[in-house]
Amino acid sequence: MLLYLQKLKKMKKILLVLFLFQSFIGISQTVSKTISKKKIGYVLNCENTMKIDMSTNDTSYTIYCGFQNQKYQHITDLGSVFMMRKETLDKTISNLKECVKYMDDKSISFSIGQFVIYDFSKSLYINDDSKYTTLSKKNVLKWIKWLEECVIE
Repeated sequence: MLLYLQKLKKMKKILLVLFLFQSFIGISQTVSKTISKKKIGYVLNCENTMKIDMSTNDTSYTIYCGFQNQKYQHITDLGSVFMMRKETLDKTISNLKECVKYMDDKSISFSIGQFVIYDFSKSLYINDDSKYTTLSKKNVLKWIKWLEECVIE
């Protein structure tokens, strides 16, 4: 019985080493590069990245803009705006430009996509499920400018 347990322990170690070796091989086949980063106001952290799969030579681009849910101060609850396709990027820029038109008028509520302007505020509300944050018009314009410079295909 003791001999069986020793062999079992040895097999577990061998399997663990093989698993780790395979994991390292898989990780080394993808190269990731940050194209640009931008912090918009104090709330929105944005990053445009490129990933290349070395085994297939396929390249993919992503734009990720993350924020802390404004509802909470003492717990981490993150929301995001995420884009992987040119069409999604173009639609996001278009929606933001549409929102900017209504940001100075406190008599109108307006929403498009995950963006909302309420009649009680001049801020843009960015929603992700039950999470939200707000941006001023000045910061929305900075975000649009940065997004227009992003690379995504």
